[in-house]
Formats: sequence, C-alpha cells, structure tokens
Amino acid sequence: MPIMSDQQCAEWTLSEAARLLGEPQHRMIYLCEKGVVQPDLQDAEGRGSSRRFSARNLLEFGVALRLRELGIPASVIGAVLYVLRGFERAIGKKLSGFKLPGSLAVAGAPELKVIVGDDQRLYFSLELSKGKAKTYGGISIQDLVVSGDDADQPKKPLRGLGKEAKPGRLLAKVEVSVTGIAKEFGLGA
Repeated sequence: MPIMSDQQCAEWTLSEAARLLGEPQHRMIYLCEKGVVQPDLQDAEGRGSSRRFSARNLLEFGVALRLRELGIPASVIGAVLYVLRGFERAIGKKLSGFKLPGSLAVAGAPELKVIVGDDQRLYFSLELSKGKAKTYGGISIQDLVVSGDDADQPKKPLRGLGKEAKPGRLLAKVEVSVTGIAKEFGLGA
C-alpha cells in the first residue's frame, strides 16, 4: 500500500514493500545491508530508524529477488542494478520521458530484459515494437563487481550503455523481464 508524501510521490516502508512483493523482510534487509538495493528516500540510520523506498526501489527488489532465485550472487546483482540505472539514463536520452518503473507498466510499454550471459557479460534487451528488439551492453560483470578492501570505492563509470551490442554467441543465459516485474507489482503509477 503506497503512502503519499507531500510531493505526491509514492513511498513504501520495509514492511509495506515486503508485503507487496510477497517476500520476508529479512531477504530485503539482506539486500539493503549488502548494498544491492539502496533506498532512494531514506536509509536506516541506526536502531529504531526505518528505510523508505521508491517505486524504482521496489522494481530493483523485484529484479534482485528474481536473480537470487536463479542463483546469481548478491555482488553480481548489485552490479546489475547499478548498470540498470545507467541504462535508464542512456535510454532516456533516446526515448524522451523514459523512466523506471513507470515507463514499463503502462499499456504498450517496451519489453525490457536483463540478460546475464555465460560469457560473464551483462546485456539489456529492449523491444519497442513487436519482434524488433535491440540488445545493448556487453559489459563485463567482473569489471563492475567490487569486493574486499575496495567495497567502499565507487564503481567504474559506465560507457556505451546506449549503444547496441555487437552480435555475439551466448550458449547459456539468465534472462529476467524487468517489464514483467513492473507490471506484476503495478509499479506504473
């Protein structure tokens, strides 16, 4: 159940987000504590404080939870969500008004998929009209995953997100429909 703020922007507490997504709170807390999903509106600031999440955060939780079900490690999921935000900015320059998740849950929305290939690269597929999908990315996941002593360092800047990927040979892949998640949880409003 969304809560309306002064700016008429929907926001959710952790318990409301968990209920909407049908997930236990501890899974969502884990994703926050690992830095996979970072609350847009308010992070926890100690004991007794609460996190507040945007619709984009709920979409990120949905994508993260799907990828976890498929056995993808949290560090890789964090990199996927980081790149997804960059992809949104890059595509927003080509498609005026494109915003996540709102642009995905409306009638006639483009089909956006996250693809993790067996070549350890991250791709996005964007289908604007039936049968005409473009694949973007091809970014090395290992170049994005920050671990150990470097975990508090910023990730590398992203380049080439708005460019079509060169055709490659993927033998296996993990594919998640970001559009499907946005529609499933009614995140278009």
